[in-house]
Amino acid sequence: MKHELRPVYLGFTERAPFRRTCTRELNAPADAVFDQLAGHPENWPRWFAPANDVHYEGPPPYGVGTMRFFRLYRLIRAREQVIAWDPGERFAYRVHETNAPGVTAMTEQWDLARSADTRTTVTWTLAVDAKPPVDRLLRAGRRHIDKLFREGTQRLEDLCRQPR
Repeated sequence: MKHELRPVYLGFTERAPFRRTCTRELNAPADAVFDQLAGHPENWPRWFAPANDVHYEGPPPYGVGTMRFFRLYRLIRAREQVIAWDPGERFAYRVHETNAPGVTAMTEQWDLARSADTRTTVTWTLAVDAKPPVDRLLRAGRRHIDKLFREGTQRLEDLCRQPR
C-alpha cells in the first residue's frame, strides 16, 4: 500500500472536515453487536456489502493497537489500527494506510447504547479529511453512505440474532 495516512484518534470524529453519523436501534443485545463488530472481522462481508476480506493481523488477543486488514469493492485495500475496544460500548479504528489516494486521515467509530436487554442503539460515525476531489465525492455520496449503513445494520441485526 502506498498511501500512509496522518495518525488521528478518537477526538477526530468531532473535528474532521467530513463527518457522517448514522443511528439505528437494533433488536440485538449490545454484547452480540460488539462481538460481530470487533470480535469477528471475518463476518463483515456477511453484513457489510462492500467488504470482501476483513481480518486481524497477528494472533489474539485483539484490542487497542491491533492492526486489521480491510478490502472493499475488491479494489480498495486498507490497514486499520484499533483505537477503541470497549466491549458492549464502543469500537473504533483509524485507517493507517491504503492503496487509494486522496484521503489524508480517517476514523470510524461505533457507539453502542443498551436500550433494553435485547435492544441496542448503534451510532456509527465516519470522520474523514480528504483532498478536494475525494471530499466532494463523499459529500455527494451521503445518501449512499446512509443506505449502506441502513442495509448493513439490518443484516448485522439478523446475524446477531442467529443461534451460535
